[in-house]
Amino acid sequence: MKQKTNRRQPTQQRSKKRVDAILQAAKSLIAEKGSAQLKIHDIAQRAAVTPASIYQYFPSKNAITHALAESTFDRMHNHMLDELPAVHSREEAFQTLQGLVEKYYQLYLEDPALYDVWVSISADKSVHDMDIQDSRRTSELIYECLRPFYPEQAWVQLVQVGFLLAHLSGAAVRMAVSIGQEEGRIMVDSFKSMINPAFIESLLASKGVESSV
Repeated sequence: MKQKTNRRQPTQQRSKKRVDAILQAAKSLIAEKGSAQLKIHDIAQRAAVTPASIYQYFPSKNAITHALAESTFDRMHNHMLDELPAVHSREEAFQTLQGLVEKYYQLYLEDPALYDVWVSISADKSVHDMDIQDSRRTSELIYECLRPFYPEQAWVQLVQVGFLLAHLSGAAVRMAVSIGQEEGRIMVDSFKSMINPAFIESLLASKGVESSV
């Protein structure tokens, strides 16, 4: 189950636009100055709102950065919902999973503030819990994507593999972003190459599980 942030959720369109403006302002300020320098007054000025209106939706600065992290998880989850149900073969399933890792990497490259947001809140246990829950949510989609192409006796292992791949994908992408694009590109490609039928089948074989349908 996805963990919800402890903040008021906007319901009217005008309120949603205000919240979006607050989040975009915070993200742009993080990209410019870093999360340590983020201040409610600066966010309010950039978003053209009052500090009081920010506190209507976000009880603290941390709540804003948590919402930004949650938004990143949701964006990738929506990509998976769009693409995974369309696969028709085992090979296509793995190609799609590799493509989603690439999209996750590009998401961070196109929006540099996301990495700084993550660094600023990664030590927070509630964010760690959010990350684990998101990995479980993602693993369910990976499992449903791969399940039709493996026998029933492999399904329990596929659940574990899906959870591992989901969590390692986020860790690999964030590490790649942190070390620069040239080395990061190599790391992402190396991780993607691990997501293949032979790798999964070797894991299943080590547990004495047949991998052919």
